[in-house]
Amino acid sequence: MRINKNVKFILPIAVATVMATSACIPFITNVNAEITGSSGIQGFSLPKVTGAYNINAGVGSDPKELDFAWFTQASGKAQIKIARTADMKGTDFPSSATIQDADQMAVKATQSIDQKYTVLADIKGVGNPANEGDNVYNGKKALNAPTGEYSNKAKVKDLDSDTQYSYSVSDGQGNWSPIYTINTLPADKVTFAAFGDPQIGAFDNSKGTAKSNATGGHKNLSDDKTAWKNMLKLVTQNKDLNFLFTMGDQINDYNYLIQPSNASDGQWYQYRDFFNPDDSVNYMQSMPLAAFSGNHDHQMGEYYGYHYNQPNLGKLGATQYGNDGDYWFTAGPVLFMVLNANNYGTADHDQFIAEAIKVNPNAKWKVASWHQSAYSEANHNTKNEIDDPVLTIRNTWTKMMDKYKIDVVLQGHDHYYTRTAQMLNGNVVDPSTGAPETLKNNGSAQAPGTSNPNATYATKEYPNSVTNPKGTVYFTLDTGTGSKYYDVNKGNNDSIGGSADHSFSVVGWQGYVPSYSDISFTNDTFTIKTYATSDFTVENQTLIDSYTITKK
Repeated sequence: MRINKNVKFILPIAVATVMATSACIPFITNVNAEITGSSGIQGFSLPKVTGAYNINAGVGSDPKELDFAWFTQASGKAQIKIARTADMKGTDFPSSATIQDADQMAVKATQSIDQKYTVLADIKGVGNPANEGDNVYNGKKALNAPTGEYSNKAKVKDLDSDTQYSYSVSDGQGNWSPIYTINTLPADKVTFAAFGDPQIGAFDNSKGTAKSNATGGHKNLSDDKTAWKNMLKLVTQNKDLNFLFTMGDQINDYNYLIQPSNASDGQWYQYRDFFNPDDSVNYMQSMPLAAFSGNHDHQMGEYYGYHYNQPNLGKLGATQYGNDGDYWFTAGPVLFMVLNANNYGTADHDQFIAEAIKVNPNAKWKVASWHQSAYSEANHNTKNEIDDPVLTIRNTWTKMMDKYKIDVVLQGHDHYYTRTAQMLNGNVVDPSTGAPETLKNNGSAQAPGTSNPNATYATKEYPNSVTNPKGTVYFTLDTGTGSKYYDVNKGNNDSIGGSADHSFSVVGWQGYVPSYSDISFTNDTFTIKTYATSDFTVENQTLIDSYTITKK
């Protein structure tokens, strides 16, 4: 699919520098009073936008569906207009075009949510391991304060698979967006680009925590935005690409929609830059998106859920905010099951997986994805403590993967690329027999594609291609933008299970440059190729790792 470079996002560039002046809506006092009875978020002044913004097309339940979402700053009859591109007459929609009303909701958020974990059973499973981690929530109850925005969502069904469509959305006030083009997913095979946390707004390199000597560091929100734009430009050069998949933490700010210390930063601006990093190319409007909540997305409570329109989203796996649970979709021969790890209990997720598989009994491949990684060589540098969900997830969720014979798990959170061996019952196993075995260290070398002396690259003796393997392979992806990196975990804390355990890892890599994974499924094969890039060009990207599973 070619990107249409002639249409521009309707959000004015000037929005990025709008300050809290009389032109803004001070404190969002009366905008949603009739709907919410709330006076809004103290200290949040909404930058004024005319028309629809944060437009995105989510993957649908199946290849014949696309699920759209967009924001407006006024209530009204927002709509989507969509038709096959082949039937368009220039910019005129044919009479056969579908015009569909959107479901509209007043957007709410909560600022400064403390990140707190509650583990209801001992992390080693002492006491009552069957209930370990159940009913666990991250954060405190939302305040349900209106932001002065409206979320508009429309699921368009009965489309043709693997077909290009043209669409436009309205704000209910007579303003229509530019016309975007997008392809539905194919029904027989699928290729997608997967990214570890884009985390727009982190720019930790300038704070001395990320050691990004190779790229010079990100010093502000603009640097993160530019890197995201360049990454999308890189991956969309693959003409076989069908959708984008981000591993949570699309944005960064923990505490504010607009920061008191910087009136042009905060979650509001970070979402804007995530959905529209380029002023001339509509990457995010022209490619289906699968995204889910990381711990940073989660920090504004329900604010995350208004930005996306996810298929088969239910209450199972939700936090107390209620709009961020588990969801599933199909593409090609694959059933994708996306779990909300901000609720890292097991009962809801187990039920969700069972129900999703029951609805899709003929799926050739089963993929699970969530944010907080079960297996990573970084574990947030050296943090893997009793109140952190990582060890709980490792001890409980992996058992669900075994139970339901999940083929592949994709994760983020740790900003350090890790590929495990085939894992079964918590053990590295021989892929052919499923018998436990020990990986043998085969030495290490400087990461390819970078001169950074701090980079690490460890490859151990294990096949890079397997046929009909036993167990599940787990991937933790590094950052797709370079906004933040973590180092390999060299610490040790045997009292909580050994946080420096790397016995599961076949490949661990930290090059302090952005990376992404090109992933393809056919009926018979799964292939993942992970690339590092220092300049976002196809010519200079470096293959970090490749792994193939064949099913016969």
